[in-house]
Amino acid sequence: MKSYMTKLMGGAVLASGMLAAGCHHGDGYSGHGDPCWPDRYANESRAAVVANFQPQVENGHILDQTIWNIHFEYGTDKLTGGGLDKLDQLARRRPHPDPRVFLQTSRDAALDAKRITAIQKYLATTGSGTPYEVQVHDPAPPGIESVWPGRVPAKAAPVVQAGAPVTVNQGSNAGANQGVVNQR
Repeated sequence: MKSYMTKLMGGAVLASGMLAAGCHHGDGYSGHGDPCWPDRYANESRAAVVANFQPQVENGHILDQTIWNIHFEYGTDKLTGGGLDKLDQLARRRPHPDPRVFLQTSRDAALDAKRITAIQKYLATTGSGTPYEVQVHDPAPPGIESVWPGRVPAKAAPVVQAGAPVTVNQGSNAGANQGVVNQR
């Protein structure tokens, strides 16, 4: 009976030791791995992808904040109706307007200075209370030129002067290429 009690006590001590240490089952990493997996790594990956688009977003914002030459009457500092609407749009941005406004250069420093003054005067009347800084820059026209791959641009039509005789090629090869779509 003594040996039975010893074995029973030994089993109880061993069982209590296992219960105190915790039961590790399954993948073997419970309690030793990252409790934030996979969220932490998904957020890091998302931030790395989004960071590559940040320069494009900033360039787009600058173009959106630009007052173009078409917003002024030609060769003057007088804003057109479209220019006034654009300045109103910039002044009403939520949650607050961006204090940096850009002006497309007119390639005339005196005219650029007059246009800056006209922009600042108008923005002061909008009541936003924001002190605006107008910067002159020379942006590339926004947009993407669309030339399809493999497509040769059309040749310019010949200029025909009034009264000049016009000849049409009616030789034997005149219709040879008609109906051919693409031979590769």
